[in-house]
Amino acid sequence: MPHTSGSLKSAHKKFTKREGRVNFYCVACEAVEDYPLQAAIVILATWNKARFHYLSSEKETLGQLENAIKTCLPIFKKLKKETLQTANLDENDGLGSDIKKIYAELSKVPGVKYTGSSKVMSIFNPALFVMWDTNIRRHYGIKKSQPTANDYLGFLKEMQEEFGGVLWRSKQTPLAKVIDEYNYVKFTLSQRKK
Repeated sequence: MPHTSGSLKSAHKKFTKREGRVNFYCVACEAVEDYPLQAAIVILATWNKARFHYLSSEKETLGQLENAIKTCLPIFKKLKKETLQTANLDENDGLGSDIKKIYAELSKVPGVKYTGSSKVMSIFNPALFVMWDTNIRRHYGIKKSQPTANDYLGFLKEMQEEFGGVLWRSKQTPLAKVIDEYNYVKFTLSQRKK
């Protein structure tokens, strides 16, 4: 069944009604340009809590996050105006190799790993990067415990293909972010209810 703007609006309403952590995401997005490390910490502390204790308990791990962000900043800047709707995600002549580099760099950090990488990527460009978690990955057929940069790029391509035909015009919530909310409501919250 094709997705519609109505199904995304419905998921967005459920998400904002049920999720008290929404404001932390907004704070991280607002702070990321001037305080990228601090913004990443905010998003990881609120949306990647299960792994965040690794990051916060080890001084060298926080340094790893800082180094990963510094390494990725030039690529994030290059991709700043890209959107999921229009991005060429091909690896050879598109953005695919840059996206894989960012994901690979961030996912090496113990307190960030696979889910956290997508969350940090999203605050740098909410219009391009779709977040995922274990339940969302499983739904889309990624059952590995350690998903790779290729897996994440494949997921983004699938999101682009599956939702690319939706007319979405919200200036406050880009399509990539509302896809995350849709996936979270459909596949993560539903699993929690079980």
